[in-house]
Amino acid sequence: MGGWADGRMWGQNLTELFERGGPVMWPLLACSVLAVALIAERVMVYWSLRVAYGPLLAELESRVGDGTLDGLVDRLHESPRPLHRVVVAYLRYREAEKPLRDQVVLREASQQLARYDRRLNWLGILTHATPLLGLLGTVAGLVDAFHQIELKGGQVQPGDLASGIWSALLTTVCGLTIALPCLAAYHLLQSVVGKAALQMQWVTSQLDEWLAAARAPRAATAPGSIETLDPRSGPATNPDPQPVA
Repeated sequence: MGGWADGRMWGQNLTELFERGGPVMWPLLACSVLAVALIAERVMVYWSLRVAYGPLLAELESRVGDGTLDGLVDRLHESPRPLHRVVVAYLRYREAEKPLRDQVVLREASQQLARYDRRLNWLGILTHATPLLGLLGTVAGLVDAFHQIELKGGQVQPGDLASGIWSALLTTVCGLTIALPCLAAYHLLQSVVGKAALQMQWVTSQLDEWLAAARAPRAATAPGSIETLDPRSGPATNPDPQPVA
């Protein structure tokens, strides 16, 4: 396989390679442009939705201990970041019954994860479609090459056959060249979605633990929660006994 030299590969520049690839090169070109646009758009969106997980967790733990969670809700309720939205949904329903709170948090988390998944499936489609397009171009090119051999009555030089096959294989090379970066980008972006989902689960679990621990001392010291007896007091007596008739 020849390398690049002076902007040329296999002795031809990109324009010449594109022309030799045939009509299938046009949809492959459109797929490559779309793939670049999708990857760039998703990277910018994911960057804008990022949250420093460690500092958020530390602040939540501190506010649970201080009892100042309402102030955090007021500060985060307008944040567009998915993890903040899940935390706000949890804190607004923290005094509700656990089944109701879990349903609210689950609904909010699924809605926020849908923002991550938006248009990501298009990238998956391109990952599978571009190699097939390239293969289609190769098969069509081979059919055309052998058709030319038939028209010449089999009187064809090996070089002519090799040239036709060489041109046909260009579309497969092009399709794989587009598909491999799309596949890598798809899995990397999917890992970001998976990490965001895990962080939502972790933060709600931590809040469950911290709030349960914060409620335990209050429940133990609540008036009437535990009946105590003074061991120094004797059995109850009637201070004013009535004379027996």
